[in-house]
Amino acid sequence: MKILKLIPLLLCLVGHLACKAQSTIVKPKNQTLTTDSLKSVDINGEKLHYVEQGEGETLIFVHGGINDYRFFLSWVEQYSEDYHAVTYSRRYAWPNAQEFDKSVDYSVRIHADDLYALIQKLNLGKVHLVGHSFGAFTALTMALDHPEVVQSLILGEPPVASLAQNTEKGRESWDAFLENDLRPAKKDFLADKSEEALEHFAKGVLGDDFSLAQLPPELKQGWMDNLLEIWGLSMSEDFPPLDPLTIQTLDIPVLLIVGDISPTYLHEISNELHRLLPRSEIIHFENMNHGLYAEQPEAVDRAMREFLGRN
Repeated sequence: MKILKLIPLLLCLVGHLACKAQSTIVKPKNQTLTTDSLKSVDINGEKLHYVEQGEGETLIFVHGGINDYRFFLSWVEQYSEDYHAVTYSRRYAWPNAQEFDKSVDYSVRIHADDLYALIQKLNLGKVHLVGHSFGAFTALTMALDHPEVVQSLILGEPPVASLAQNTEKGRESWDAFLENDLRPAKKDFLADKSEEALEHFAKGVLGDDFSLAQLPPELKQGWMDNLLEIWGLSMSEDFPPLDPLTIQTLDIPVLLIVGDISPTYLHEISNELHRLLPRSEIIHFENMNHGLYAEQPEAVDRAMREFLGRN
């Protein structure tokens, strides 16, 4: 990936500035969301922060790693014209409580349980879920556990590591990610080199051309606010497997979003999901990396609205 190609993506990824500046998606008529709109709810012993706006069917946006509710804030504003749009900071993400503790569960399992509890606690009924990266893994895992509360799924490159093992290219690419990116990040964390750890991890999902030096200070700080999850994952390498037979029974419409220049293991995982899921569609976007919703918001928005309009 060229450095110039990274600039708009980096401006969007934290969600503070760019998605509004970059996007020409319909502007919301509702009041603009700010940090003053932030609410909190007690979920499974933790206080999780969220925002909501609009009325109608509920559409929940679930952010990925090194991000928080701010990543999808502009999408909540846009979709609140037609939906009850919600986004939240997953456990360990800013501004939720954060404590570096190797005995804590950092796997997708706890996030899936939190998501289900959030739906129940807020009485949201049957929901549409939009997930990015680890947030997509969270949404899929929860849907497999509780399909009765899910109306549709939009999944942006969930890192379901067990499915990468189903193809030679997937295995090789995932093993390279562990060896070249996640394990070096662990060594950096253990040496109290948090920025170096973040850069190693980001290279594993955004490409070797990525450098933290490209980030404006406020956006870099947004990522640094959310180191805890990748710290935990680098320590444990805990990516629980999903049962292919269970995936094949998921009778829910699913849209899979894939960037054509994302890492190979993410391609292979999404292709495997498309093969297994009985009601899935897959769109490969040209010249798009793992940023997905942030990198080409107009194209992704069109695909999402067309899919949601049918489901």
